[in-house]
Amino acid sequence: MKYLRNYLSSRVLVSLPQAYTAILVLCLLLPLTAAAESAQQKWAGNWLVVSEGDDQLVWQLNADGSGYAYGFNSGGRLTHGFAINWQLDGDRVRVRTGASVHCKGGVVSVSFRGWSRSTLLFAVIDGRHWLQAGGGLLSFQRRLSDWRTPKAGTHCPNIAS
Repeated sequence: MKYLRNYLSSRVLVSLPQAYTAILVLCLLLPLTAAAESAQQKWAGNWLVVSEGDDQLVWQLNADGSGYAYGFNSGGRLTHGFAINWQLDGDRVRVRTGASVHCKGGVVSVSFRGWSRSTLLFAVIDGRHWLQAGGGLLSFQRRLSDWRTPKAGTHCPNIAS
C-alpha cells in the first residue's frame, strides 16, 4: 500500500505541471488565432478592384476564407470569374482558384473541376494594395455594399449599372 501511495502522488505531481503548461500554451495561442481571424475579417467584403491586365474586377472575400473573383470588360459586362479560397497569414495572402464562371449568351455559366494545384501568393502592401509574386498589383478601390453573387442561369451582371 505504501508503494501505491508514493506512485500515485508522484504521478499527480508530474501531471500538474504538464496541465499548467498546456493551459499556458492555450492561453498564449488563442489570442494569436483570434488576431489572425480579425485581420482576415477586416478584408472580408465585396471590393471593386483594379489590376494590371483586367479592366475591372470584383473580389468577394468572405471571412471564412471562401469567395469569388470576377472580371469585367471595359463596358462593365462580366467576362469571367473564379471561386477562390483565400487565407491571410500576416502580410501574405494565399489564393487558390476553383469553379470557373463565364458569361455565355448573356447568362451566367458555372463549372467546377476541382481546386487548382497552384497557389497564388500576394504580399499585402498596405490597407488597399496586394502585390502578386511575379509583379501584378491589385488595387482595392472601394467596397461594394450592393453587390450580389451571380448565380448560374441568371443574367450576367453589369458593373457599370
